[in-house]
Amino acid sequence: MVQFFKVKKPSAPAKAPLDIHILELNGHGMGVARHQGKPLFVAGVLPGEQVRVQLTTQTSRYATATLQKVLSASPDRVKPFCAHINDCGGCNLQQLPSKGQRRLKQKAVLSLFSRHGIDDLPATEWLYGAEQGYRRAARLAIRRQGKGVALGFRQPQSHDLAEIAHCGVLTPLLSELIAPLRQLLNRLRAVKQLGHLELYHAAEGVALLLRHKGALPAADLDILLTFAQQRNLALFLQDDAGRRPLHVPFPLYYQLDNLKLAFTPGDFIQIHDELNSRMVQQAINWLAPEPGTPVLDLFCGIGNFSLPLAAAGHPVTGVEGVMEMVEQARGNAEDNQLAQARFYRADLAADFTQEPWAREGFSQVLLDPGRAGAEQVMPYLVALAPERLLYVSCNPVTLARDSEVLLAGGYRLSRLGLIDMFPHTPHCEAMALFELT
Repeated sequence: MVQFFKVKKPSAPAKAPLDIHILELNGHGMGVARHQGKPLFVAGVLPGEQVRVQLTTQTSRYATATLQKVLSASPDRVKPFCAHINDCGGCNLQQLPSKGQRRLKQKAVLSLFSRHGIDDLPATEWLYGAEQGYRRAARLAIRRQGKGVALGFRQPQSHDLAEIAHCGVLTPLLSELIAPLRQLLNRLRAVKQLGHLELYHAAEGVALLLRHKGALPAADLDILLTFAQQRNLALFLQDDAGRRPLHVPFPLYYQLDNLKLAFTPGDFIQIHDELNSRMVQQAINWLAPEPGTPVLDLFCGIGNFSLPLAAAGHPVTGVEGVMEMVEQARGNAEDNQLAQARFYRADLAADFTQEPWAREGFSQVLLDPGRAGAEQVMPYLVALAPERLLYVSCNPVTLARDSEVLLAGGYRLSRLGLIDMFPHTPHCEAMALFELT
């Protein structure tokens, strides 16, 4: 009998490591070198270093590599505080001192403005604070692993999961929960239905939101409830039908001076408590409305800026696109006895200039849009012609783009601030004050 078989091709030999010289860091915190006439990107390095790397990707325009060894270290290099730095896709600038991180972020932001022809900028003003144990909200990914699950953050430039035991930037209460939560999830039967887990450190304790598909078995619900009760945690579940509380032993809110801002897991809140307070105060100081001057707050969320402005004595009109957030903001105004704060729902991508609240006229406007920015809002803002406009941005890319419209509409950029809301990452938030000329 003749037996047919395919000759197994030998696997391609692994490419030898490369020794390269790092020229600079780009705006994403990646080291840039040159290899075969193309840029080569590698994480975890500093300018001037000689390093050994392993190629991972090669295209016609660029290549990427992983760091194997630092052959000649920069004098600026510091030891990373986190054991997961090579696996986790989060804090990839730990090897760079804080001042160097801020210089890198400032350079990136100024470059974004320059791309839009905006080079005449005011001196940059910085806000920065605690660099570890600061993060009060986080999302943990859940991935099936064998018959159980792994819990952690996404790996760099990947959908793969880096399983972690602790996290140095989370508040200690949140970091200490990671291992018990992993054990909890591995006791559940419905592991195939699990999505991800959100953690929130509120003023009176920790809240969890578990996203899942379909109905969880009664036995799993009992396990989850017992865990929450034993640890005095607020626990919410969310599936395609919506969000529901399973155990809420205390009210959920965060504090801004004497104000209490209630929220529900799933709502957006600023993750750095200290810097949020300072950012709000800076916004009020920069906008500097005269006593009793009405202020319009667009993309107001649950009232993070609106309520402190109202508490400072200014009638505030807050506008938000999501009705659930509007209702939360109204409740917060009522709970804090701030009757001068009113909130409305509106589609801010459409022409809102004829809305009754917009026709009241505002000389002072604050806006805090999401990462997509406020490109569609800009023409209507220019039409409202406020004397002062404060733009708070979580994405300097869209801030620089939208600034071009305001400058063309007769405004000048009088103050520019950067906020290091996410230390050890390339991410930077910004605040820009525009005044009508």
